[in-house]
Amino acid sequence: MIAIFTTILTFFLSRNNIITLLIAIEILLLTITVKLIYIGGLYDDISTTIYSLYIIILAGAESAIGLSLLIAYYALRGKITNII
Repeated sequence: MIAIFTTILTFFLSRNNIITLLIAIEILLLTITVKLIYIGGLYDDISTTIYSLYIIILAGAESAIGLSLLIAYYALRGKITNII
């Protein structure tokens, strides 16, 4: 898990592309969710699974809003750069 987190953090800090940043944030959230589900399974705790489901719902909403903002910005300006 540390290797995945480090790799995604590297993608996030490289700031090559806004789409890459959105993908990196999504993968970070999914990594945290998998870790929470694993810990919840170890301790037979259902609340961590519910919390993980909540994180997945928020991550989906975040990606939908982020991509719709990027599409609207692209339609307005014609290009997408790092600095908006």
